This record gives sequence, C-alpha cells and structure tokens, in this order.
Amino acid sequence: MGYLSCFTRLFLTLINGAAITLCVVFIGVGVVMIILPDVGVIDHLISGNTVMQQLKDTLTTTGLGTEDQYSGLALSTAFYDIGLMLAVSCAVIMVVSLFGCCGGCCKAKCSLITYIALTSFFLIVELIVVIIVYADEKLVIESIKEMFLLTLVDYKGLKGKNIQSLGWNFVMVKYKCCGLTDYEDFKRSNWTRTVTTASTYTLKTPIVCCDPLPSSSDLTCATQTPSGNTAMTGCFDAVWDTSFGSANFIAFAYCVGFGIQFILITLAIIVFTEAKKKNRVVPEREQQKQQRTAVVKSIVEPLPEKQTGW
Repeated sequence: MGYLSCFTRLFLTLINGAAITLCVVFIGVGVVMIILPDVGVIDHLISGNTVMQQLKDTLTTTGLGTEDQYSGLALSTAFYDIGLMLAVSCAVIMVVSLFGCCGGCCKAKCSLITYIALTSFFLIVELIVVIIVYADEKLVIESIKEMFLLTLVDYKGLKGKNIQSLGWNFVMVKYKCCGLTDYEDFKRSNWTRTVTTASTYTLKTPIVCCDPLPSSSDLTCATQTPSGNTAMTGCFDAVWDTSFGSANFIAFAYCVGFGIQFILITLAIIVFTEAKKKNRVVPEREQQKQQRTAVVKSIVEPLPEKQTGW
C-alpha cells in the first residue's frame, strides 16, 4: 500500500506540476502580447499564413491601403485581447493545479479538498454543457450564433485592424463564406459601404466575400450578390462542419478530457484518504507507546522496602 501511495502522490504532483509549467509559459506569452507585443513575431505569423497574406495582397492590389496596414506594428493592438484571454484562462488553470501539486507533494489536506472541489466543479459544469448541447442542440447553436453576431457590430471591413475585423476577414477568406448566415448579417455593422478606388463603388458585401478576391481596383464583385462572391454562403455551417462535424472525433475528445479529470480527482481522493488515515493513526500509535512504557515501568520498578518494627 505504501508504494501505491507514493506512486499516486508522485503522479498527481507531476501532472499538476507540468500543467503549472505550461501555464506559466503561456501567461508569460499573454503578458508580453499585452504589454510589449513582438512586432517581428507578428510579421512572421502574417507572412507565414496564406490567408493573412491573401488579405494583405488584396489590400494593396485594390489600392485601399498599403502593406504597412497589415504589418506587425499596425496589428499589434489587436493581439491585446488574445493575450488577455490567454493570460486569464491560464491563470485560473494554474491556481487549480497549484492546489493539486501542493496536496500531492505535501499531503496538505486543505489543498487536496480545494483541488477536488474545484476540479469536480469544472467537470460537472462541462458534463452539464455537453448534456444540454446534445439534449437541445438547436437552442445551443442559436445562442452561439447570436454571440458571434454581436461581434459584427465592430466589423470595419478589409481595412479594419481590430480583432473582430481580422477574425471575420480571416474566416471568410479561409472558408469562402460571407457572414454568419449570409451577407445580410453585416447590416448589424457600420463598415464603410461606399469605397473609392479608380471608381466609386457602393458595396453590398464585404470585399473579402468576393470569390476570387479582387486582384485590381475593380470591386464590382462586392456590389452584387448573385455571382462572383460567396454572399449567400454562411460561415457558421462551414466552420461547424469542419471543426465539430466529426461525431467520432468529438466523442473521443470528450472521453479523453473527462477521463483525465476523473483520474486526477480519484488520485487526489486517494492521497487525501491516506493523509487523513495517517493523521488518525499517529496519535493512536503514540497512545499505545505510552501505555507500553507505563507497563514496562510498573514491571521494572523496585518493590517498596518492607518496614521493620524495631
């Protein structure tokens, strides 16, 4: 039983220690993205990504902007939100892992109880979400759609540098789609519909909805919806089918995620039980030791001298 206890503690400590290490790294990356974004790294990401390069080329060939508008320096502010989300989410995971690491390493009962409670809470929440998704998938999908539609309010078109514009432009070019359901979703946003290049165009769809993307200052494809663009093809179905369309893959991912959390909770419970048992056994052993000492003393203690009646 001693070897099993040691292995359990070691495994629990190592897993949570690895999680803490990864979280520290990602928190560092997030903080750097917030405080001092690396312009060179962003430039490298842009040049190494086909979709981002297409957006950059379209911006310059249409005459709507220059290469500098898709440079690391210009887009560095857009990485603030990404860095913030990364830092906050990793900080939460790190705090939970710290409790698990301290509990596994030192058999600290308070840390173990907190770790078990937090991990169980997240596991229960995840299970509830999965059950809701499969019980009423339509309701969940509509809620997700509404959440993404809210981001269209801040859409600024091809020239937009905020994270909402960059995200939508990236998705629409990559998946050859337009809006969440169709081009009419952009009625929620205040992007500039009157654009002047060689001529003045009144756009019905964002320029990135053109298929193929314009390679000159002619933006006719964005002024019509029947042909020459993907105006009637929504992005939600395309992204959903690509990312979550495989039922087998999703089921496997759920099983792995839930399995790991269940194992960690079980290990923490085992360590907590051992720690509690040890705290109970030690006083009992001390009491037994004192009793044995008292018995030995009573045996070896010399008998009182017999008094004489002189």
